[in-house]
Amino acid sequence: MRISLIQTAAVLLPLLSCVLLLRRRYESRSTVRLLTANFGCLIMNSGCLLLVIAQGTAEAMTALKVEYLGSAVMYFFYAAFLAEYLHIPVPRFVRWIWAGFEGCCVAVFWQDKLRDRWFAQYSFSDHPRFHVLSASCQPHLLACLRYGLLAAILSALLIVSAAGVLKKNRIGARVQMLHLTGGMLLMTVPLLVLVTVHPLMHYAPMCGAVGLLWTAIRMQSDSYLSVTESGHEWVFRQMEDAYILTDSSFGFLDANFSARKLFPALEKLHLGDPLPEDIQAFFGPENTINHDGAFYEKKLTKLERGGTVLGYALLLDDDTDQRDYMRLLDRYNDDLKREVAAQTQQIQDVQDSIITGLASVVESRDDSTGGHIIRTSKIVRCFAKRLRLNMDELGIDETFLQNVIKAAPMHDIGKIAIRDSILRKPGRFTDEEFDEMKRHPKVGAELLKDILSEIDDAPFKQIAINVAHYHHERWDGRGYPEKLAGNDIPIEARIMALADVFDALVSKRVYKEAQGYEEAFSIIASELNTHFDPFLGAVFLQCRSELEALYDRLTGRVKESTEPESAAG
Repeated sequence: MRISLIQTAAVLLPLLSCVLLLRRRYESRSTVRLLTANFGCLIMNSGCLLLVIAQGTAEAMTALKVEYLGSAVMYFFYAAFLAEYLHIPVPRFVRWIWAGFEGCCVAVFWQDKLRDRWFAQYSFSDHPRFHVLSASCQPHLLACLRYGLLAAILSALLIVSAAGVLKKNRIGARVQMLHLTGGMLLMTVPLLVLVTVHPLMHYAPMCGAVGLLWTAIRMQSDSYLSVTESGHEWVFRQMEDAYILTDSSFGFLDANFSARKLFPALEKLHLGDPLPEDIQAFFGPENTINHDGAFYEKKLTKLERGGTVLGYALLLDDDTDQRDYMRLLDRYNDDLKREVAAQTQQIQDVQDSIITGLASVVESRDDSTGGHIIRTSKIVRCFAKRLRLNMDELGIDETFLQNVIKAAPMHDIGKIAIRDSILRKPGRFTDEEFDEMKRHPKVGAELLKDILSEIDDAPFKQIAINVAHYHHERWDGRGYPEKLAGNDIPIEARIMALADVFDALVSKRVYKEAQGYEEAFSIIASELNTHFDPFLGAVFLQCRSELEALYDRLTGRVKESTEPESAAG
């Protein structure tokens, strides 16, 4: 009875781990891998529970099959999680080979004849102490190879983790690595005992459940992986200014190419190592810093979550040229004016880059709409060229059009609040999933009110908020989220709606193929005065040749031979 209670507890522990992981606001590949490992642990311990309550060898063998399936899933994804967290580069083909090997082992194990010949021969006996069926085996080649490989991989990862504890100079980073190493010991040592000793009752499943729970708890308290989420990589590639990320104690996390070129010492740093003192000086209160004869204007941002500082992001803008011009102010007044204009443009470019980067961070979570932000932004820019010929009729000006172009990349920013399971679903949404997806315009508007609160350009802020909030409204009032109709819909949202729908029509999605230009423009023409503003829609249709040429350049798309020659532009 006592052993049954222990095995029941071992089934409940992975469920508790899953609850803790699902409560995390920030999901990453590591979180998903650890969640999958817990799911495998649940299956494995369920098999162990079935084994101790089995009434015969047939039931015991079935339980053993379930246990083995769960162990294959658990150990594979736990090792994948460790490699991700420890920043060990594992080629994709190696992962696929291992996954294929584990799958073959599972298939052999579940076939009685193949198992007895290639994997191991099992026999069952009544345990002298616990009075339950216990399994003993005579391993063959495949079992020795599988368990030996698994023990070697986990032991190697354990050594790397232990070495990481010794390498860390900061107490906080060392404690984090100790927590991780403790969970690894609970996973690895019982497995090594099982491989070498072959006990009648092995405790690897229970220890695995405890080890995974311990890791999940430490992820909550130590905030593993909360700072360097995937979005910053896009900003690193796009921005020429030096950019450095640290944790809350100024331990090194990451830096872009410009920062590594400016500070060669960064190349020698490992994750969590303290920044050298000369680099830490850039995180001080000064607004400008002199480094090797060059002047830099800095922007230091706290990375916070729930009122807790997780780290810092430092952006260094080379301000040397501006200072040189300032020294010649009296003699070169005209040059000063040009410098001010150039500096203003640079600030504008940085702002635009950050805005586009923020939107791209959101899009990076959505596997089904790759490149949508870039394409719709280019569509709006192309559309604006035609709208300039109709500014008097529409009551708009050049500043308005420029603001719409700048706001276009942010139209789907509200998707940041939508769950990954919906954004990345490889198929059409259910009604419930679509209802949740329809939240993103209103959420996006609320986010932009906060994000743009410090920007002085009030017209741009309102246009950006309107584009995010109302780009899914329809001319006939059957859109969402507010069901506005006609001219009650802000004109900037009506412009964005045309660009958004056109890209959706001519782009491939997981649930549909891309439509041809002829069909796409016919659909838009047929929905004037229902879905779209009839006047804006007519102007949009005049952009056909330019839009086709644009998509041909972006996608290398071949036009349909049935289209009229004049449409080729």
